[in-house]
Amino acid sequence: MAGRTKSAETTALDIYLERLQDHLAIETKAIETVLSELPFCERYGSVSAQMEQDLILRRKHVSDITALLSRHGRQTPAAHETVSSILSTVSSLLSTGEESNLLKNVLTDVSYRAHQIASLNMLAILADRLGFSSDLSLLERLRNEETASTDKLQQNLPVIVTQYLANH
Repeated sequence: MAGRTKSAETTALDIYLERLQDHLAIETKAIETVLSELPFCERYGSVSAQMEQDLILRRKHVSDITALLSRHGRQTPAAHETVSSILSTVSSLLSTGEESNLLKNVLTDVSYRAHQIASLNMLAILADRLGFSSDLSLLERLRNEETASTDKLQQNLPVIVTQYLANH
């Protein structure tokens, strides 16, 4: 760190707030993806129902993360920048808008969700280390909801594949 002043160094709080903003971008992109995919999944009852539930969950998560950022005096970026090239790649795979890619999109969604859970795990660790107990409680709830939603999607995979095959 030679040559850097103390004020130019990134603090643990800065890192935490940046990761919160990154997670907000993840959730925002997930909402965009669900909205673009929803019309193509109407004939797949379980997929469509899961996506509707996920949309409600994701909107709530955006609200919760925005509240955390606000609590720490950080304004949410207007455009919610993308967080990395890997998320851009995943989201482009998810938003192909073609019903024929349903199985690929569902599998991609599972991996995307794993990234969200890992992000929430990291945020929870940071909140704990910084002593933000109310943040930690909220982040643990978000992670549990995301995990439950992911588990439900995994459980529905046989039904999704069966419905997909019946339509082809």
